[in-house]
Amino acid sequence: MAMLVRSRWTSSFEGMSRRDRQGCDYDAYLPDPLAGWELALPADLVADLSDADAAIRRLNVTGTSHVSLEGLARFLLRAESVASSKIEGLEAGPRRLLDAEVVLAQGGDAADRIAVEVLANVAAMEAAVELGSSTDTITLDDLLGIHRILMERSATPGIAGVVRTVQNWIGGSSYNPCSAAFVPPPPETLGALLHDLLAYVNGDDHPALVQAAIAHAQFETIHPFADGNGRTGRALIHVILRRRGLAPRFVPPISLVLATWSRDYIAGLTAYRQVGAPDSPERSVRAGTWLRTFATAAHRSCNDAEAYAARIDTLDARWRGLLGRVRANSAVELLLDLLPGVPVITVDSAARLIGRSEMRTGEAVNRLEAAGVLRQRNVGKQRYRVFEAADVVDLFTGLERALASPTGDTATARPTRRVSRRVQAAGDGV
Repeated sequence: MAMLVRSRWTSSFEGMSRRDRQGCDYDAYLPDPLAGWELALPADLVADLSDADAAIRRLNVTGTSHVSLEGLARFLLRAESVASSKIEGLEAGPRRLLDAEVVLAQGGDAADRIAVEVLANVAAMEAAVELGSSTDTITLDDLLGIHRILMERSATPGIAGVVRTVQNWIGGSSYNPCSAAFVPPPPETLGALLHDLLAYVNGDDHPALVQAAIAHAQFETIHPFADGNGRTGRALIHVILRRRGLAPRFVPPISLVLATWSRDYIAGLTAYRQVGAPDSPERSVRAGTWLRTFATAAHRSCNDAEAYAARIDTLDARWRGLLGRVRANSAVELLLDLLPGVPVITVDSAARLIGRSEMRTGEAVNRLEAAGVLRQRNVGKQRYRVFEAADVVDLFTGLERALASPTGDTATARPTRRVSRRVQAAGDGV
């Protein structure tokens, strides 16, 4: 039965304020396992989930008509990763990320540590999507691997890929859980809870979208890591959507919407954490609150992603008009397909991505620059020479702003930064 476990906190730290050194009784939440849950949902919520499911399928089917499948897929995955980081207060604009990416690719040391952490989340999301595509059984090692990629370039690389062995909490003081908004399960319960979660992830008891939403809520409730829980838990959504075949091509950027709806997001996850018998009708009612938010966010993200895909078509047509005749499967055409997902390139990075020699790629880059598709600039202390498709960067920024607005316009909404990133505090707090 889901319950609150009363424990006693005794501070072992010196040199803090009297308030931070105080002891207290606190309640850690122990959730019900997912195995055997007969989830009962009202008809209107089932209809909302069905509509969101159809939107994801439509995005993945109608996307095949667009000229740049790889570019669209890369863009949507990056947009999802950037937004997932933004929820945790890690915010860097498109050019900051692209510049840091170039420096790292050239073997340099990027000084922008926030951009480096966001790029690590992009890499973790890529690993999650690849995992969902390549295996039918997700293991604990797989989950730890995603977390390791996420955290290995952070300020605390020692916790990367390691299940916590101490109590953590969300909100309140950095030093004790006395005033925490939520205290996850005690560390000694994590083994059984993760085993149950992975059994659920590897099953098909619920439809794919419901499974992704429930697995995410359960993961965030368990909060198994010292930091990086929110970002890893949102990557888990896409492991499931890809594994179940609902999103075989394109990642719906759900986190871009959740980043704006932070209050509803937190409220949904909070409602999910019922106390009572596992077969209680209240458990399904409370889960339904979270599922409504998740379904609406998924549906909204697909609609806006499709709008971006249409803009890619328009942009590609304009580029081709500037270039004149473009030979099929030439380096120029391959670059045109690549740029929507990789809008800042070097000649050597582009050559690797399109599988052409540096000489042929350099010629193609020069042609694109002469036509105004690319423009040259220098990045980093080493003044690396890069070429930027500014139109794509502007499109990325425009979509990010549109999705960051509850009404879909270009107003910018900023999420609330998490309170603490200490090992014994919450880490990723959502």
